Formats: sequence, structure tokens, C-alpha cells
Amino acid sequence: MLRSNSVDGLVLDPEQRRAGVRRSLRIVTLSWVFGSVWATAVSGAPLTLFAQGLKASEFQFGVLSALPFIASLISMPASVITERTGARKRIFFLGSYLNRVLWIPIALVPMWMIHAFGIGSASKAMMAFLVMLFLMHSGGNAGGPAWTSWMADIVPERSRGKYFSRRRCWGILSAIPAALVVGWILDRASMVSYGNELHVMTWCALVFMASSIFGVTDIFLFNFVPDVPKAPQREASLLNIFAKPMRDPQFLWFAGFVATLVFAVSFMGQFVTLFMIDRLKITNTQTQMMLLVAPMLAQLVVLPVWGAAADRMGKKPVLAIASLGLVPVGLGWCLVSPQQIWLGYALSALGAALWAGVEVANLNLVLEMAGSSTDDGQKGGSNYVAVNSVIINVAGCLGGLSSGVIAQWLHNWQWNAHLFGLHTMTFYEVLFILSGVLRLVAAVAFLPKIHEPEAKATRETLRFMTANMYNNLFSAILQPLRFAGLKPRYSYIAKSKPANDPSRRPAPAPQVDPEPPAIAA
Repeated sequence: MLRSNSVDGLVLDPEQRRAGVRRSLRIVTLSWVFGSVWATAVSGAPLTLFAQGLKASEFQFGVLSALPFIASLISMPASVITERTGARKRIFFLGSYLNRVLWIPIALVPMWMIHAFGIGSASKAMMAFLVMLFLMHSGGNAGGPAWTSWMADIVPERSRGKYFSRRRCWGILSAIPAALVVGWILDRASMVSYGNELHVMTWCALVFMASSIFGVTDIFLFNFVPDVPKAPQREASLLNIFAKPMRDPQFLWFAGFVATLVFAVSFMGQFVTLFMIDRLKITNTQTQMMLLVAPMLAQLVVLPVWGAAADRMGKKPVLAIASLGLVPVGLGWCLVSPQQIWLGYALSALGAALWAGVEVANLNLVLEMAGSSTDDGQKGGSNYVAVNSVIINVAGCLGGLSSGVIAQWLHNWQWNAHLFGLHTMTFYEVLFILSGVLRLVAAVAFLPKIHEPEAKATRETLRFMTANMYNNLFSAILQPLRFAGLKPRYSYIAKSKPANDPSRRPAPAPQVDPEPPAIAA
């Protein structure tokens, strides 16, 4: 939380400090309402259609999935600079503004090359597209360690899980209409100019540029969040960054678990979107609904539950429930067909709901490492953040490249399986099966090695989450009555019994965490 007791030389009393924290949390939440529009608009169908218009190969789609992970290497020197200077807020701004503004040249440069030199320059335009995407992701990774370390000193430790879950929920509320609008625009563009890929690419470029404005607004709002002073560490270097995390066995087991899981998930990457467009032949609006809207609605339901479980029950049981649940989700994509489109919606929603649990637990663990005291009395700082980011992102990079190589190698391969509902297997089904198997390896091989003494049992955590979801659903059902000023009454049986009869009292509600404070919104 905010540790400074003064602002501009004025000593603040505890109430003023609490008010400052509440204001900062509101701004950080509001920023993501804009940021989620940017993140949604530049993903899903627009990116895939733009790459298809540039004649991207299967391997290049794998590279497209791997680029965010390759760019994570930038977080290492960025972490060194952050630790040496202590200028977390300034470094965050530099990297993040680059991350958002670059979407304008990403949209314009390939289009200019096609218009100036003809469709024959598509391969060169695709290379320029990939290079600029790499720079864009690099900007985000440059500001990432600084932001995480900064937020570790802004958000109170006792409520991080709830706060970041609520923050993401507010972002989902703006992301859902953004996804639907983008899908509708691209469908109209495809209908007006059927077969004219250049026209569709033009509309994708307009989406990229419009989303950049929302992304810049997201970063601009952080100007109003106070910078918590951090003492520079002049001895920080690339070698020193690895020293402490690599001597921490628990960190290594955790990094191995997340790396394997990310490697498995990155096998899907752009290929799920390509699978829908190429094999299922669904519209852009359906693609947005399946890949973005359905997953976001599922996350909207489960994020508060994941956050409460991470704070109350521990991170390890949350990771166990989420990672084991992701195994059948990966394998289930093999059964999706044009006749069973509904299964794609269900798997997308379930996969996003479970992956949200992994992200919540991962963020809380990294914040704990970055902001809490370590055994030698010093803070972990951004070192843990950077090393964790590099390890899991190298795994994601290798996963994306491997999937591209496999897809290119098996491009023309087919097998009439006729097993377990499968008919004709292609490289898509091979990638989905490999992803499911690797998810199981992550849960079985690495997760048991992670120790969290205060964590509750996985079965107890599952009961807690079930009760919490029931409580949230019941509250949502009764909310219209509360708005109308009506209070729900208990069963008539209680009215006919004496006041001192214990059975008259309503049954206790499930024991769940209270609602987060208003500042989380």
C-alpha cells in the first residue's frame, strides 16, 4: 500500500492516507475500463484477418503467437534500469505509451506498402507487420516490471486478489460491447466487398487506430496516481537480477509450473482463431462472440470468486483447481465441428474462467515477491517480476514457434480417425491434443512441489468457491428487489414459532468473504 506519510512536505494523518489509497485504486480501475477496449479491439478476428490479408503462412501465424513471449526478454534490462533509478512511474509511461501508440503505424505501414507496390509486396508487408508488433510488445514488457513493482506498493496486500479481480470485471463491462462492435463492423465489411481482402484489411486498420486512442487514455490516467518513492539500487545488474530468484527453490518450481502451462496454452494461440475461420466457417461476429464475449462473460462471474479464494484459501489450491480443469478443455477442441458450434462457446467460456484463476494466483504470487520482505530483509523488487516474466515467456515463445513448425509440417496431413467423436484429424487436432497433455504434465509434475504453509486443502477451497458462487448468484437474483426497496422474507414456517425457538432463525449463509470495499470498484 502507499507507504509515504507526506505529500509535498505536508504530513498526512491516517485518514488522509486512506483517502489517497482509495482515490488511487479508483483511478487504476477506471484506467482499465479504457485499456480493456484497446486489448479487445486489437485481438481476435481483426489481427487474424489482417495477417490473412498479408498472406501469412502457418509458420508466421506461429510467430504471431510467439511474439509477445519473445518480446518479454526486454523486461530484463528494463528491470535493471528500474532498480538502478527507482523511476518506476517514468519507465512505465515510456514503455506503455510506445505499446499503445505503435498501433497506428502497425495499421498504416503494411497498407501503404500494399497500395504503393501492389499485392506482390504482401510478404514484405507481413515482415514489417511482425517487426512492428515485436516493438509494440517490447514496449509493454519494458513498462511491465515497473508497473507491477509500483502496484505492489499501491494496492493493500490483504485485498489484492479481490481488488484486481474487481478491476478486471469493470474492464470486461467495456470489453464486451467493444468485441461485438468490432465483429459487426468486420462482418459488414466482408459482406459489402466479398472476396476483397484489401477492403477488409482497411477496416481492420481503422479498428487498430481507434483502439490506440483508448489505450493511450488508459496510460494517461496513471498521471493521477502518486509515485511511491523507491530507493535506487546502484549495484543492480543483469547477473544480480537472476541471483536471488534463481536461488529460491519455491520460485523455480512455481516458474516451472507456469512455464509448462503457458507452453501448452500457446499451442492454441492464433490457431484457435484460424480454426474457426478456416474450418468452422463462422462469421467475424461469431468469432468475437466465441473467443472474446463468451470468455469475458464467464470471467465476469468467476473473477470475484477466484480473488476471494486466493486471498482467503491460498494460491496453490487455486492453481490446482484451475490447471486440472484446463486439461479437458484443451482436448475438447478436437470435438468442435460445424455441427457442434455450441461446444466451441462452452470450451471458450470454461477455458477463460479457469485461466482467470491461474492469472489471479500468478499475479498475487508475483506481487508478493515484488513487494513483500524477503528473508534477508530486502524487498524482492522488480527482479522476481522480470525473471518470472522471462521464464514463462520464453516457454510461450517456444510453444508458439513449435506449434507453427508442427502446423507447417502437417499442413497437408489428414487421418480418418473415427474415434471418440473424431472424424478427420488434421494439424489442428494434433495441436489441441498436445496442448491438453502438456497441461496435465504441468499440474502433475510441478504443482505438488510448490509449498504454501497457510494454504487450505484443495477440496476445502472448492467448497468455499462453490458457496461463494452461490452467494453471489443469490445476491444478483435479489438485487432487483433491493433496488425496489423490498426485503425478501424468510419462510412462513418461522412466523408460526416462538421468538426464542432456534429453528425460527434463518439458516446461516455460506461462510464467504464480505463484499470488497467500495474502493475496489
